[in-house]
Amino acid sequence: MQFSQENIRKNRLQCPIEDPDRNLFFSLVDYRNNLFTSNDPKKIMEFYDGFENRDQLIQWMKERPKGVSYIHEVEGDKDIIVVIPTADFNGKYARECRDNIFKGLHMVFVESGIGNFYFNYAHNCNVGIKKAMEYHPKWVVVSNDDMYKVDDISALREGLKYIDNKSVGIAHIFPPNIYYSVQENVSKIRKTRYIFDYIFPKISNKKFFYIKRKFSAKFVISGPNWKNNFFYRKLLSFRDTISFSIFSSQMLSDLYNKFGFFYDEAFINCHEESDLVIRVYLSNWSVANVHFIISPIIGGSLGVGKIRLLRDQSSGILFSYKMEKLFNEVIKW
Repeated sequence: MQFSQENIRKNRLQCPIEDPDRNLFFSLVDYRNNLFTSNDPKKIMEFYDGFENRDQLIQWMKERPKGVSYIHEVEGDKDIIVVIPTADFNGKYARECRDNIFKGLHMVFVESGIGNFYFNYAHNCNVGIKKAMEYHPKWVVVSNDDMYKVDDISALREGLKYIDNKSVGIAHIFPPNIYYSVQENVSKIRKTRYIFDYIFPKISNKKFFYIKRKFSAKFVISGPNWKNNFFYRKLLSFRDTISFSIFSSQMLSDLYNKFGFFYDEAFINCHEESDLVIRVYLSNWSVANVHFIISPIIGGSLGVGKIRLLRDQSSGILFSYKMEKLFNEVIKW
C-alpha cells in the first residue's frame, strides 16, 4: 500500500511518541502522564496526589518520555542560526517565521506534532541546538514559533556584529519585555508567604499552596518589587530569556562540555530557560544587550491560564530542588 507525502505528514503529526509499540504497553508513566496532561484540574491534582514525596515526582519527570522531534531546515546565513520548536512545520506560526520574521537566516525547525502526548520543549530545543552547532555558527537563537515581527532581522544581525561571542554568553534583546530579557530573582520563600497562603487560600490559590507544601518547594523565581520582597528573600538576580534567547555558540559548547546538556530535559515546558540562564550567570560568561524588538503571541502554542499553571508546578518543584542544592552547597550543577 502506498501513501502520499501529505498523508504521511498528517499521520506523523498525530503520533504521540517516537515508540511505535506504545499501544502495546501502557505503563504507570503513561497513566500519570494522562492525568498530568488533562484539562481537568481534579485529574491534575490526582497526578500530584499519586506521589508520596518530591523525590518520586522528580524521578517520574526524569523518566518521562520526550516525544517526537522531526528536524526541518530552511537554508540561510549560518552565522546566526535560529532554532524553532513547533507543533507543525506547515502551520501558520512556522510559516510566518520562515517567510517573514527570520527570512534570510538559517532555521532549524524541530517539529513535535499536533497533540504530542509527551511534548518536551527542552528536549526539542536540545535537538535543534545540536543540529545548529554542526554548522559552527557564531550565535544560536532559540525562539518560540508564536511570535510576530516588529524589527527587521537586519537589526539583529547589525547588533550582534559588535558583540564578542567568545566572552559574551547571552545577548539580551533590548528594550526588555515581560516575556524576554525580564529581570528576575531566585528567592527563598519567607514565612510571611506561608502565613498569607494559610489565611487567604482563595487569594493565593490553595491548590498551588498545597503542592508547594507537600513537595517542599522553598525556592521560587520572583520579580523585583516590594510585594515580592515581603514574601521572598532574594538570593540571586538575573535576566531571563523565556520566549526568545540569543546564545553564543562558544558558550553553548562550554555548557555542554560541563553538564552534558543545554536545557535540562527533566523540566516539563517550564523553567528550563531560567535554569540554563542561571548556569550561565554563575559561570565566567558575561552578558550584553542587542537592540532588537520582537513580540510574542501570548499562549499561541501552549496556551495560558490556571490549567497550564497547575501543570507548571511540577517544574517549579524541580527548580526549587536544584536551587536548594545549589545554595546549600550540597552538590553543584
